[in-house]
Parts: sequence; structure tokens; C-alpha cells
Amino acid sequence: MPIRTGLDTRIEEVRAELREYFAEAKTAYTEAIEAFTKLDSEVYSEVKKIRQHAREVNWDLTNNLLLILALNQPLMKDLRIVAAYLRSVDTIERIIRHARDIARSDRSLDENATELPEVIIESVLGMHTQLNALIDIASKCFTEVEEVPGDELRAVWRRIKDEHKVAINALSTLKSDTMGGKSARLDVVNIVSRVERSAYNLVRLCSLWHHALNNENIILD
Repeated sequence: MPIRTGLDTRIEEVRAELREYFAEAKTAYTEAIEAFTKLDSEVYSEVKKIRQHAREVNWDLTNNLLLILALNQPLMKDLRIVAAYLRSVDTIERIIRHARDIARSDRSLDENATELPEVIIESVLGMHTQLNALIDIASKCFTEVEEVPGDELRAVWRRIKDEHKVAINALSTLKSDTMGGKSARLDVVNIVSRVERSAYNLVRLCSLWHHALNNENIILD
């Protein structure tokens, strides 16, 4: 038999930590993207610190969730929710890792490029704006136990894909020397792809959350 004593309290503690974890991911990404638009390499050390802290949070949250599984033995919906929280911890850590990768590319770009094409900057900023919206949606769903706003999430994801397409098309036509050479071009490709992957991971996470609450699959991408 499942032991519910203390389960709700432990889950609420996890939600509070997740709320901070989502906010940390948002901060790391904002710093990395702002550094990209300004060709500022100094932010790398700060984002790297956030990444290191994220690994510690990941470890603590995972242990807390495994403790819930061991002590409370949740069944059915509670078990699906705990499983979704475990996935969310991994997803947030991955997003912060992507921010770290972007900051690393920022550092390389600062050394090789003097300026970036406006079309690339605008596309990346557009993707980042929508990524922030996705983080907010996921955070609210997971920490306030709300249903996934499917139509809103699909619209945000569609806008990200549109901006990603603009960036990829621009990268396929712009000459390497426009961005400081081949090395800098590869750094820009890395940044564009990381933002798109972070968004995709959040969309998939929201799909998992819908399943956790309703025990049914939903296509959001």
C-alpha cells in the first residue's frame, strides 16, 4: 500500500525548488544571449558558475524525488507526476548546459568577429523571447500543477521554428567572412541550434506533463 504521509509536503518542497531551477535556467540563457548580441566574452565564467550550481541542484532534486519513491511508494497519478518531475530536473539541467555552450561560443566569437549580421541577431533574439515564454509555461505547469495550454504552446513553438528557419536560411547564404570567418560561422550555427533544441526539449517536457495529469498522450510539436 502507498504511504501518503508526508507525500504532499515533500512534493511541495520539490515544486518550490523547481520554481527556482526554472528561473535559474532563464537567467543563464538571458545572460548568454545578451552576450551573443554584444559579442561579450566575459559572461562565460558567470554562466559556467550557474551550470556548476545546476549540477548540484540536479543531484539534490533527483535524490529528493527518489526518496519520495522509496518512502511513499506513490501509485498511478502521483507516480506519473514524480516521474515527470524527474524528467524536468534533467531537462532544466540540459537547458542550462545549452546556455553554457552558447556562452562558450560567445567567447570564441568575441575573439574572431567584429560584428554579426542583423538578420542573425534578430532571429536569435526572437527565438530567445519565445524560449522565455516556453520556460514560463513549463514552470507554471510543473510548479502550480496546471494543465498545459496546448494552443498557446503550439503557437510559441511555431514562432520559434519560423525564426530558426530564418536564421538557417541566412547562414546558408551569408559568406563566412561576414561573420569573422569559418570558425565564427560554426559558433553562430551552434548558438542557433542550441536555442532550438532547448525549446524542443521544453515542448516535449510539456507533453510529458500532460500525460502525467491526464494519462493520455498529446502532440504539441
